[in-house]
Amino acid sequence: MSEGYEPIRSYQRLFRPERRLYAVEGRPLPVPGGVPLRWLGWAAGTLVAAIALGSGSPLVLGGIATAGALTGLSTGDRGAAIVAAGATLAAAWLAGTALGLMDWPLRLVVLPVAVATLATQATPDGRRAERFAVSWLGLRLTPERRSLDRGLPLAGPPRRLGGKLWVAPDERSPVLRRGRVRGPAIATFAEPVSLRRARSRGRRLVARPKRRSARRGSLVAERVAIAAGEVLEVHA
Repeated sequence: MSEGYEPIRSYQRLFRPERRLYAVEGRPLPVPGGVPLRWLGWAAGTLVAAIALGSGSPLVLGGIATAGALTGLSTGDRGAAIVAAGATLAAAWLAGTALGLMDWPLRLVVLPVAVATLATQATPDGRRAERFAVSWLGLRLTPERRSLDRGLPLAGPPRRLGGKLWVAPDERSPVLRRGRVRGPAIATFAEPVSLRRARSRGRRLVARPKRRSARRGSLVAERVAIAAGEVLEVHA
């Protein structure tokens, strides 16, 4: 057991041989071991990126910021998308400024060769450089705490969240709620209530909370049998 961190290298490259270019139209290239096709891809991509960033076009910067935002949104929440968009936009602007200060041989020849060589030779943990870069970026953008595929705030002091909670009352409520029950039925109350028959309609019963001074003609009960055609009205 070790208290520190130890790198675990991957050896997937042993099972994925690289394709190399050894000759062009029958003429061998003056490079020992040939030129990997990935090297050509990195060199061409770096050349196109150098030309696009060096132009300083707002369209290019906007496209880079949008790509960064989509990458952050795919790995985290909206906060990660905003951070990724801002970081990629700042990096693209700085890179374009630095490329504008270089001479064309250094920007269009030396830089693509150097980037392609480094990308094909560097293996930080045994994987290719582009795969390592994507994993490293995704790890930095993904929130440390997630629930239901959503990012959660860092553990710390409680935060008050705005919102409303609707609660539906039921029979366990300590307050008598208004309602109407049509017979035949049996109504049971948690506490005794005052019952009386309405004068206007003989088939209507009225239940109210029990008070010290009960009305004349009222009864106190917890369980009421409602006959067919009768209506029990509960008043709060």
